[in-house]
Amino acid sequence: MDIKGILFDLDGTLVNTLPLCIEALRNAFLPFKGRALSDEEITAHFGLNEEGIIRNILAQRWQEGMEVYLRHYQRLHEECREPFADMTTALELLRQRGIPMAVVTGKGVQTARMTLQYTGIEHYFDKCEFGEVHANVKREAIGRVLKAWKIEPGQAAYIGDAPSDIVEATAAGVLPLAARWAPTETIHRLTTIQPFVTFESVQGFIDWLDKNVEPLHEMALPPHQ
Repeated sequence: MDIKGILFDLDGTLVNTLPLCIEALRNAFLPFKGRALSDEEITAHFGLNEEGIIRNILAQRWQEGMEVYLRHYQRLHEECREPFADMTTALELLRQRGIPMAVVTGKGVQTARMTLQYTGIEHYFDKCEFGEVHANVKREAIGRVLKAWKIEPGQAAYIGDAPSDIVEATAAGVLPLAARWAPTETIHRLTTIQPFVTFESVQGFIDWLDKNVEPLHEMALPPHQ
């Protein structure tokens, strides 16, 4: 298996931030809607970045809602300061083998950067692609990363926790990997396109990387001190 790059989803894959996102959005909508929106009412708009979600629900008052959302997101993130258990081990393994890593997320720039910084993993990624207001653009974002890395789609893998991640990765031509270690994962809802491998734990992902991802010898790094 000639893997020369790994791309990651963020919420529910690298960090357990999906509950945080939903709660921050619920708190942002409450002053404007006069009631607490359900998880389903919020997640129905996922695929867009937060601005797109808030625009869909609050229309002309979206800017006010965005300000409230960012305040709640930062406040709630104080309780989420680490990535998933063992995730740093996976990232460090790839770093030592010289494998470039990127984040391709549907989140907006501000919150994605905040999460990567809060959890101390931002330095592992040389590329970050963020969500947009009007559409899920992960396929195009994956393509931009591969172009920057100058590698072919068949030489890269994308791992995510939602059916749309598998669909977008498949459309982009990269190896679609499924993360099922988060309580919020929705991979089980896939009915047609299937991932190349499904991982029930981060440790399972690490074991697969160790067996299937060879070092890029000219780029390989020593263990982090």
